Amino acid sequence: MDITLAKTFLTIVEVGNFRIASEKLHVTQSTVSARIKALEDQLGKTLFIRNKSGATLTQAGIYFQEYALSFVQLWERAVKKVSSEDMYRDYISIGARPGLWEPVIMAWLPWAKAKFPDIAYRVEFGIATDLIRRLEESIIDVAILLSAPSIPGIAVEELYLEHFVLVANPRTPQKDVPLADIFNSNYVEVDWGKEFKESMRHYFPAPTVPQLSVNIGLYGIKYIVEFGGCGYFPRSMVSEYLDSGTLIIVNNAPVIKQPAYLAYNREDTRKYINPLLERFRSISKNM
Repeated sequence: MDITLAKTFLTIVEVGNFRIASEKLHVTQSTVSARIKALEDQLGKTLFIRNKSGATLTQAGIYFQEYALSFVQLWERAVKKVSSEDMYRDYISIGARPGLWEPVIMAWLPWAKAKFPDIAYRVEFGIATDLIRRLEESIIDVAILLSAPSIPGIAVEELYLEHFVLVANPRTPQKDVPLADIFNSNYVEVDWGKEFKESMRHYFPAPTVPQLSVNIGLYGIKYIVEFGGCGYFPRSMVSEYLDSGTLIIVNNAPVIKQPAYLAYNREDTRKYINPLLERFRSISKNM
């Protein structure tokens, strides 16, 4: 499959319209249509239903979307690795939840760059399901996760125990209301993974449907700081906000302990992989 066809497909999915996709790709609409026709001919399936409001995916298009994204990501990884060959010996890609940037990645990167200056590094952030998929498909080499994946060939080990605390904007009243009531309207839910959800159900068994949910913790914090509310976040992620008084810990709220995991390809034989992994382990011992 031509990488151009896959990128065109994903652009239409993103904007939901052939005309807007053509503008974004700087080609004519007829070129976009021809590319999708060629892709559909290769697959033997119709990928889009076109109507006055734009373009929506067929069921075949929905199935293909994940593979198109993986194909483009693998291609971009290959391009970066090949293009860096003259300057660097190799290329390492690390995947992590944004909430683990400060306690883990920021402590690891300066050491890694100094220890192996002939390696190029890339850090990718995302939700657990995307990171696990990229790890499985070798788009990333190492992942720091809050969920333990079970994938053949992927080694998983616990790094450290993260402490999630319920924090609130001190200007809003939820810091003083009963815990059972905080989920009514002011709670900002972050998708911290399956294990965290199970722990939440242990402490808060009543079904809850938060009015606001986000998949990136940083944006949840920004919303609470700006507009009020409360939410559960890793203490290491909100320590600066707590120290400055921008956020406070909600009275009597349970602290939820959640393991952070190190995941990597157990068959990766590159000699510098083990020292890089060992550094993650060393950092976690001081947390």
